[in-house]
Amino acid sequence: MAPQALDIEGAVESQKKSMAVDDDGRPARTGNEWTALAHLVTAVSGAGVLSLAWSMSQIGWVAGSIILVLLALATLYSSSLLSDCYRHPDPAAGARNHTYTKCVNAILGKRQAWFCALAQYADLYGATVAFTIVASSSIAAIAQSVCYRKHGKNTPCDAVTGRYTLIFGGIQIFFSQLQDMQRVRWLSILATVMSFSYSFIVLSLSAIKASEHGHSHGTSFGVLVGSNMLVHVTTYQKTLGVLQAIGNMCYSFLFTSILIEIQDTLSSSPPENKTMRKTLLIGIVYTTMFYMALGGTGYAAYGDKTPGNLLSALVSYRHVFWLVDLANLFIIVRLVGAYQPIFGFVEFHASIYFQRKIMPNEKQPSHAVLPLQKKSSLDHLTIFRIVWRTSFVILTTMISMAFPFFNSILGLLGALAYWPLTIYFPIQMHMKKFDVQPWSSKWVGLQILMLFFLLVSFSCIAGSIEGIRQSMKKHQAFQI
Repeated sequence: MAPQALDIEGAVESQKKSMAVDDDGRPARTGNEWTALAHLVTAVSGAGVLSLAWSMSQIGWVAGSIILVLLALATLYSSSLLSDCYRHPDPAAGARNHTYTKCVNAILGKRQAWFCALAQYADLYGATVAFTIVASSSIAAIAQSVCYRKHGKNTPCDAVTGRYTLIFGGIQIFFSQLQDMQRVRWLSILATVMSFSYSFIVLSLSAIKASEHGHSHGTSFGVLVGSNMLVHVTTYQKTLGVLQAIGNMCYSFLFTSILIEIQDTLSSSPPENKTMRKTLLIGIVYTTMFYMALGGTGYAAYGDKTPGNLLSALVSYRHVFWLVDLANLFIIVRLVGAYQPIFGFVEFHASIYFQRKIMPNEKQPSHAVLPLQKKSSLDHLTIFRIVWRTSFVILTTMISMAFPFFNSILGLLGALAYWPLTIYFPIQMHMKKFDVQPWSSKWVGLQILMLFFLLVSFSCIAGSIEGIRQSMKKHQAFQI
């Protein structure tokens, strides 16, 4: 009986070990639709939500709501297609692709994968510029609030954001040297709490402002052409505003670039694509309702005078200055780790380079950051990390000081990244993976969808670039 007992114990131990890893040898995943939903909501509750009220003011109640719903439906559909590409060739039992780029590489080939990576990390870099602009504006707003409380509300306390951009850049240089910052779990939790907190504060204060007696702002089609609020708005200016606003709204739905990474956290039972579809439906319905509430209340509160960054309008709430300061502080804390994803990408490839240089005959793993066992290789990567991260922060800070145009930058990012990452790649992978026949009704419908959003993207890119050019005429770069 003793040998049999030992066999049972061994089988149990073997089963425990097998349960601790996935089918590809990685640690077992335990995520479900609720953990994935938390990741998704965190991704969409970034600094981009602060521009929604301004976007609504440019487009209006009717058109703004319609555009948000159309973007939500298009994003839900294309994201569902993308979720089926996580495993290949079979969407439920095929080999796992742990990143968006690997999905594209497995289905469409290496050349398309390079294009995907370029779109992803160009978007990430642009986001660091936009986040630096927002964070420096929040630091300036806190400084302005302190000035008002110290010297009185009639004191001129206009804060020049350039100097605060430098301050935020200095903070980032320090935090950028924390090489494992992107892996610290509590930072993700903190970012989620910060996002919810400042969004709730902005939504609440805007709703209070909009509900004041005799207060009525907003129209069905946004800023009107002609003389309005002592400002003359031309048809050209109206068009530019609408195009930038649509780009801002596109940016708000731009979470597909990390959708595969979110799906990679899900348990394999039930199949990841089925769980992800449930998450997407809940997440996008919530996101759309939240965007409409935040954009609508902000527009109702400030009308045609709605600023590009809604938080900047809240300085008028001097009786609850501490709450406004807290919201700005939450923004700053939320954006401190904004540079980390692009650091991880560059250093992963740098680690491969240094590993091959030291051990040219070693086979390189493709799924994780390489363990640099040679001291000289580690030294090379450490020196590279210090120099590259510091240079990156300095360059981003300088660009943010030269082009501190939050709405135009955000509109440009949304226009550039939404079409390839949310529309083009999911549809192209779906058509190839499931062999959609040319000129079939489905093929024609998908082609029309891609063409429509391509034209929208080109229009918004042109509008945002022209918006930056117009703003440059009135802006003195590097002013501190």
